[in-house]
Amino acid sequence: MLIQTTFQPAQLYEAVHELIRMAYPKHDLVRVETPSAQVKLNMQMDLQDQRVTFSGWIISKEKETARKETYFLDEIERDELHRHLNRLTRRFAYDLLVEHTGHSINSYGILTGMRPVKLVHRMLEQGMSPIQIREQLTSDFRMSPEKAELIMEVASNNYPFAVRGPQAYKTVGLYIGIPFCPSRCYYCSFPGAVYRAGDSLQSFLQALEREMEGISQVLNDTGRSVQSIYIGGGTPTVLSEAELDLLFSHLNRWFISPATLEITVEAGRPDTLTPSKLRLLKDAGANRICINPQTMNNETLVKIGRAHDREGVVRSVNWAREAGFRQINMDLIVGLPDEGRQEYQRTAEDILALAPENITVHTLAVKRGSPMAEQEGRESVGDRVKTVQEGLIMMETFFRANNYKPYYLYRQKYMQASMENIGYSLPGHFCLYNINMIEEKQTIIGIGGGAASKFVNPRDGELKSFYNPKNPAVYAESVDRLIAAKVDKLKAVH
Repeated sequence: MLIQTTFQPAQLYEAVHELIRMAYPKHDLVRVETPSAQVKLNMQMDLQDQRVTFSGWIISKEKETARKETYFLDEIERDELHRHLNRLTRRFAYDLLVEHTGHSINSYGILTGMRPVKLVHRMLEQGMSPIQIREQLTSDFRMSPEKAELIMEVASNNYPFAVRGPQAYKTVGLYIGIPFCPSRCYYCSFPGAVYRAGDSLQSFLQALEREMEGISQVLNDTGRSVQSIYIGGGTPTVLSEAELDLLFSHLNRWFISPATLEITVEAGRPDTLTPSKLRLLKDAGANRICINPQTMNNETLVKIGRAHDREGVVRSVNWAREAGFRQINMDLIVGLPDEGRQEYQRTAEDILALAPENITVHTLAVKRGSPMAEQEGRESVGDRVKTVQEGLIMMETFFRANNYKPYYLYRQKYMQASMENIGYSLPGHFCLYNINMIEEKQTIIGIGGGAASKFVNPRDGELKSFYNPKNPAVYAESVDRLIAAKVDKLKAVH
């Protein structure tokens, strides 16, 4: 089905197209005259002096809706004008869509970005009270009271741990990307290499070592230390014990110092773990580990291509405890094929029995290029939205009742029904890397295959991103160029 859209000026499209897709998730947007379109939408903005007027209409088979609003801009500073106009544009489009459809199209209101909690951080830094923040979220941003309360709670929990002031200049987070997995999951779009025993990783590991050394030099030159390290992927624990030992020797040589408070290893696949490998990681300095079952239902694990079962998850967590880990995270996904209330309840109960310090609940986002998207289509989760919502509510109820607090939250594209990913934690076990990465408070340097870097200027919060190639061979060939680019960006925000 098609929606014909017309905007004047044309730039309005960039501000509102995601809201239109939320109102009509199974429609394609077209920007040319299309007689066969089932819905037609027109929107115009007229900016004159200190006044802006929006007008628009929507025509569909069921009804026609027209709307017009005028806003005065007398007290808006020039450097804030673009942001304010963008917000007004989105608000007008949101109200027009809600009026036409007769229902809320997004419980996050006009917010469609990944990091809604970041907005509350900004309000707190401006000295706004909780009452003022709640009013602005629900009124200006059209957010539902429930979502406003949720992101305010998350912000209240993580704000004290977010880097700010002099610490934002002196410390960074470090991400190490190991883009290999033992197999590809059904829902995954990540084109990382499938690693098999006996495969040679020599060229990748040599490039990784080279990049680590190059980045360590610029950190020393600019007087920065590493506060947190996150080794992700992929599945880093596909590496052999000898390879992991070498990786940690590089980390200890170049990055780990008394300022390093947290080292996480994404040991996501239980089938890659052994007691000796977990002991090696703990002895090398890791103090937080992720063991990610996604579900505790064996039938689903087979469907999504995992090479482990429920018992393997339990065994791996027990091994991690025996190795000395006192902070374990476990990832879960709500929305996996053929799962409903019974499966969600079993998973929640099984996870609580293992008592991890952190639990991250993901809403399945069907991504372009994943086997699931190719076989079922991107709307497959949307067809079972109610079941997914019930699963998220059940998980939240279970975990809150057992003293887990929501401490970070983010959203993704292709995530249905105004849902989100939420990290829960027992008090005293919040992950520093997650907080500062998601809220974009600290420069994060990504090293390795597929690693993303975020260069944050503490003076004004300006953010610049940089991405390493995901393909291991391309990464290895490009490493000198990657080092040079990051050196320049790090010096620019020093």
